[in-house]
Amino acid sequence: MTTLPRTEPGDAEVSLLWRRVSLAVVVLRYAIPLAAVPLIPFLIRDQISLLVLLRPQKEFLLVGGGQTRFLGEPGIVPLLLAYLPLGVLAVTAFFVVGRAYRTPLREQTGPAWLHRAVPPRQLELAQRVLAKRGPAIALIGRIAAMPPTVLAAAAGTSDVPPRRYLIADAIGALLGFAMAVGVGLALGRAYEEGGAWLTAVGVLLFAAMIALVTWWIRREAERDEQPPRPAAPADERE
Repeated sequence: MTTLPRTEPGDAEVSLLWRRVSLAVVVLRYAIPLAAVPLIPFLIRDQISLLVLLRPQKEFLLVGGGQTRFLGEPGIVPLLLAYLPLGVLAVTAFFVVGRAYRTPLREQTGPAWLHRAVPPRQLELAQRVLAKRGPAIALIGRIAAMPPTVLAAAAGTSDVPPRRYLIADAIGALLGFAMAVGVGLALGRAYEEGGAWLTAVGVLLFAAMIALVTWWIRREAERDEQPPRPAAPADERE
């Protein structure tokens, strides 16, 4: 990272140290999961906790829960400890960056790497749904296929109080973790008792639930985006 994004008079005052630290975390939060993609086939069977550490996603938590039920490892606590760094703590940095660089993010005038880490289209969608539903969307977003990093950056660009949003996001992260691992445990039991077909049905239902919640969030963001219909002439209303 060679240059920091420019701050504007309307951006919140954040110390240079916190800006540098937060930007570094944002870059790592973007780069580490991307770099881990080639490792997925090698880690998913025997090192699922390490995979969750590198890519804290629902599908890998699901696999970790299933392995815990079926194989007795890695266990819920190791999965949680692996999930916390990038899955929960690093998201705070996106809020700080959103608060410090709201103008470059909104106007897409920041460096290219910043807009790769926080894609403008996703940011705009997150800003719209956040404006309509407030910090509660952080809880729902952790269940849906909505990047918590982008939601946090969108919250940072708004006037949402930091403590209120970050507490909601932390609660949502723990609920999302419990849901994914819990479903994984249930699927592991289903595999033991009913075989692969019953497990496949469970996975499809889980994916359908996530897709449904994601669809609802997108619908909320797009609602009322259409311009209002013009009023009918007075003689037509009589």
